[in-house]
Amino acid sequence: MSQTQGGNSKAWWLLSPGVGLYILTFFIPLAMLLVLSFAKFENSVTTIGFFFDNYVKIMTDGITLTIFYRTVQLALMITVSCLVLGYPVAVLMRRSGPRARLWLLFFIVSPLLTSIIVRNVAWVLILGRSGIINDTLIDWGWISTPLPLMYNTFGVVLAVVHVYLSFMVLPLFGALIAIDSSIEEAASSLGASPLRVFLTVTLPLSLPGVTAGCTLVFILSMGIYLTPVIMGGNFVLTLPMLITDSVRNLYNWPVASAMALMLLAAIGAMVLLSARVQKMVGG
Repeated sequence: MSQTQGGNSKAWWLLSPGVGLYILTFFIPLAMLLVLSFAKFENSVTTIGFFFDNYVKIMTDGITLTIFYRTVQLALMITVSCLVLGYPVAVLMRRSGPRARLWLLFFIVSPLLTSIIVRNVAWVLILGRSGIINDTLIDWGWISTPLPLMYNTFGVVLAVVHVYLSFMVLPLFGALIAIDSSIEEAASSLGASPLRVFLTVTLPLSLPGVTAGCTLVFILSMGIYLTPVIMGGNFVLTLPMLITDSVRNLYNWPVASAMALMLLAAIGAMVLLSARVQKMVGG
């Protein structure tokens, strides 16, 4: 018994490098954000203390909360789009053979293998006023003026979904592949239609994958910055863009820290909600 306890205590030391790195890269910066969020920024001077000026400004300036709500809406739109597009792909991967499954996996993951700048520039060439789509439609005589495919929410959602789709498909595929096909076959043999089998068997059993995929995509979408800057211009503002502007142009670290904590709180609420849903599904 003592030897087992001694072995376990030694094994815990193996975690020390990772724990130390996590403390340096997460807990210490988080503590600094918390301290700065209560500091006062006045006349370009930051005064450390316990002030609520930054939080009052966020709640009353009429801009920050609006952009925060739009950021949440944008993240939800991206999450729902990824779920709607990703679920059929995950089902197809489950029903495909090993070779076809490998190709599907490659096409889904391939956007992650390219630079974010390259991806966005490619979308500009496709969706721009003089892009491939508008030029083709004008040449065919289908439209007379270019369609507004960029510098709006549609362009941002499309460009982000293109990348984050893999974070939805992989958890869904993992959940679907774990389902015993004999359960679905038994439901079919009892007279259930394919739609009923999906709604009563496949979908409920895949809910853990749905929850995991939605959580991942939502968390990642709440922090997007570069894609809205390129694809949305000044017409689609997100909270990370506002935080960056406060730090880079206004040098207002206290307000930026308060907004960052607000963003982190929203992500934490999503994680808690996801854990609760996972518990309900598992129960």
